[in-house]
Amino acid sequence: MIATEVCVEPQDLEDRQRRTAQLRPMLKVEDYQTVGSSGCASQMVFIPPNTTTAVFVDNYHENYGGPGVNLQDGTPSKTSYVYPGTSISVFGTEYNLQSNQLRPVKPSSNSFCSAGAFYPDGTLANVAGAEPGPSGVAEGFNKIRTYAPGPCSGNCSQDWIELSVTLQHERWYPSVQTLVDGSVLIVGGADAGGLVLNEVSINVPTYEIIYQDQRTPPAPVSLPILNFTAEQNLTPGKSYNLYPMLYLLPNSVATNQVFTVAGNQSIIWDYTANSLVKALPDTPLQPRTFPSSATSVLLPLQAPDYIPSILVCGGSSGDIPNPVALADCYTISPNDPSPTWSPTDSLPNGPQTMSDGILLPDGTVLIINGARTGCGGGFMADDPVLEPVIYNATAPPGQRFTTMPASTIPRLYHSVAILLPSGEVLVSGSNPAVFYSADGKVGPGWPNFENNGHECALQQQQRNTSAYPTEYRVEIFSPPYMDAASARPVIVSSPRDVAYNNSFTVQATLNDQPIQGETKIVLSNPGFHTHGQGMGQRMAMLGFEAQQSGAGALVVNAPRDASVMPPSQYLLFVTVDGVPSEGVWIEVGH
Repeated sequence: MIATEVCVEPQDLEDRQRRTAQLRPMLKVEDYQTVGSSGCASQMVFIPPNTTTAVFVDNYHENYGGPGVNLQDGTPSKTSYVYPGTSISVFGTEYNLQSNQLRPVKPSSNSFCSAGAFYPDGTLANVAGAEPGPSGVAEGFNKIRTYAPGPCSGNCSQDWIELSVTLQHERWYPSVQTLVDGSVLIVGGADAGGLVLNEVSINVPTYEIIYQDQRTPPAPVSLPILNFTAEQNLTPGKSYNLYPMLYLLPNSVATNQVFTVAGNQSIIWDYTANSLVKALPDTPLQPRTFPSSATSVLLPLQAPDYIPSILVCGGSSGDIPNPVALADCYTISPNDPSPTWSPTDSLPNGPQTMSDGILLPDGTVLIINGARTGCGGGFMADDPVLEPVIYNATAPPGQRFTTMPASTIPRLYHSVAILLPSGEVLVSGSNPAVFYSADGKVGPGWPNFENNGHECALQQQQRNTSAYPTEYRVEIFSPPYMDAASARPVIVSSPRDVAYNNSFTVQATLNDQPIQGETKIVLSNPGFHTHGQGMGQRMAMLGFEAQQSGAGALVVNAPRDASVMPPSQYLLFVTVDGVPSEGVWIEVGH
């Protein structure tokens, strides 16, 4: 791949500068603005590269989130939102970030609790799912769906495409990761849906790989830390293994060495060599994957060494029948000779479970949404987290968290958040009932419920006096750096694509002058978000030099190899004194 310089047309540059100067002028800094409706319960979200849209994905059920939602109090539409010409309820939408308008998009199979990762050209691979819906909504456990990227000519019109090839194992609640060759890794899950606790009879302790060209993949391989016995069904460190954590690690040989957590077990596994690279210490005290649902991120990678560090915060204990939400946070540097889980500042406002971790282009981490009691799962939590916090890994101990102003909208189970090209964060969802509920109250039999055909060992943690209806309102959260919206850097020109270990030129200005101040060149993959997991989300701070003779020209060093940033479409930001430009899309690859 050869770096191709793109000189932005004068009108495009003028539009970008105007947007930068006037970006959401009605928005109070560090605040939320309710901007629209998601159409369906937004259980999953991603940004198709090179578009001005977000795509919401739900499981199949009735939805009342189309035209007519009251954005003030959240009262849903009085009319069921269905696909045109059908009686099938909408369970996927495209949300236009400029007009706040909806367009229904339709998976052919039930995408309930599925997973997603991007191929190198920006196509989203969405895999797995659950039981069939009505006629026209097929069973989704082994399905592979794709969604095309932009750019779009005018309004986008793409829709979900379901492939004729399928996964080799049926899966529900798997995790995925794009690998160094652009293929997609799928790990774990269960082969039955509608449950909170995994059990040996439905456990899928394997991983497999899919390719965009649909070539024949290798057979699934067993991953030892996903295995457990019938006697360990209620051993949380073993059986709490759904939606495992996956982070591809930078490594000297550029292979598929992936940090992996399932329950409380953590390892580095080579998913191409099918071998253990390194056994790591168990996560401190408690399991951290679903239903424990801790927040985790791979902290921004810093050139030239790109030493990885993972932050894990909160989640829930393995106490049965009543899990306890947690406030502790830890980091681990898995490539260290003797890695350890090191305590860092605890969450400042108390326990949080099911929260989303969002990498911001100033290098900080936004932790948003979730609950202060309970764990992941339908009706399994209460006491919503309304105040987001921002974590700064470079701040002194005891000063790493900053509390942001509160939202008024509870965002519990099946809520999402994602970084936008504007530098803002989209927030949506919350559906503790899993299926549409106008009142959001627990049902008969509370606090007991069925799990895999029998009474669950856990009890529902939502109080029988609480009510959390299906939520359709979409919010935009503005981080503190938006306070400087009238003085944001502007990317004047950048390449469309760059090759690993090469240099490329970015021209950026601030107030129409060459940039000055503490500058960072940032690559960001916003990821695919569901259940507090940011699959594929990663960020790198690149090395660069300013050209003395160029007006705002920066010579940037691309990531050294695909283990740092796997081949994909990324948002490029220029950040000056903590204030980012708008992001522009750039392809990074071989």
